[in-house]
Amino acid sequence: MSAEQFLALADTLRAYALHSGRDLNAANLFVHGMLMRAVKTEPVTPPERETVRKAA
Repeated sequence: MSAEQFLALADTLRAYALHSGRDLNAANLFVHGMLMRAVKTEPVTPPERETVRKAA
Protein backbone atom coordinates (compact mmCIF):
# COMPACT_ATOMS: atom_id res chain seq x y z
CA MET A 1 0.00 0.00 0.00
CA SER A 2 1.12 3.52 -0.65
CA ALA A 3 1.15 6.30 1.92
CA GLU A 4 -1.96 7.83 0.35
CA GLN A 5 -3.81 4.53 0.69
CA PHE A 6 -2.87 4.23 4.37
CA LEU A 7 -4.03 7.78 5.03
CA ALA A 8 -7.30 7.11 3.22
CA LEU A 9 -7.82 3.91 5.22
CA ALA A 10 -7.10 5.73 8.48
CA ASP A 11 -9.53 8.54 7.61
CA THR A 12 -12.24 6.07 6.63
CA LEU A 13 -11.84 4.03 9.81
CA ARG A 14 -11.85 7.16 11.98
CA ALA A 15 -14.98 8.45 10.28
CA TYR A 16 -16.71 5.08 10.70
CA ALA A 17 -15.67 4.86 14.35
CA LEU A 18 -16.98 8.35 15.10
CA HIS A 19 -20.22 7.76 13.20
CA SER A 20 -20.99 4.37 14.75
CA GLY A 21 -19.83 5.13 18.28
CA ARG A 22 -16.94 2.66 18.07
CA ASP A 23 -13.60 3.09 19.78
CA LEU A 24 -11.52 5.62 17.85
CA ASN A 25 -8.31 4.40 19.49
CA ALA A 26 -8.95 0.87 18.22
CA ALA A 27 -9.25 2.17 14.66
CA ASN A 28 -6.01 4.12 15.02
CA LEU A 29 -4.24 1.12 16.54
CA PHE A 30 -5.38 -1.12 13.69
CA VAL A 31 -4.07 1.25 11.03
CA HIS A 32 -0.81 1.68 12.93
CA GLY A 33 -0.35 -2.09 13.14
CA MET A 34 -0.98 -2.51 9.42
CA LEU A 35 1.45 0.28 8.59
CA MET A 36 4.17 -1.24 10.76
CA ARG A 37 3.69 -4.62 9.08
CA ALA A 38 4.01 -3.02 5.66
CA VAL A 39 7.14 -1.13 6.66
CA LYS A 40 8.76 -4.29 8.02
CA THR A 41 7.97 -6.40 4.96
CA GLU A 42 8.80 -3.91 2.23
CA PRO A 43 12.54 -3.34 2.01
CA VAL A 44 13.63 0.23 1.63
CA THR A 45 16.43 0.77 -0.81
CA PRO A 46 18.50 3.91 -0.27
CA PRO A 47 18.90 6.21 -3.25
CA GLU A 48 22.07 5.76 -5.23
CA ARG A 49 24.65 8.44 -4.67
CA GLU A 50 25.75 10.37 -7.67
CA THR A 51 29.44 11.03 -7.85
CA VAL A 52 30.23 14.65 -8.45
CA ARG A 53 33.21 15.22 -10.66
CA LYS A 54 35.08 18.48 -10.37
CA ALA A 55 35.86 20.19 -13.61
CA ALA A 56 39.60 20.66 -14.06
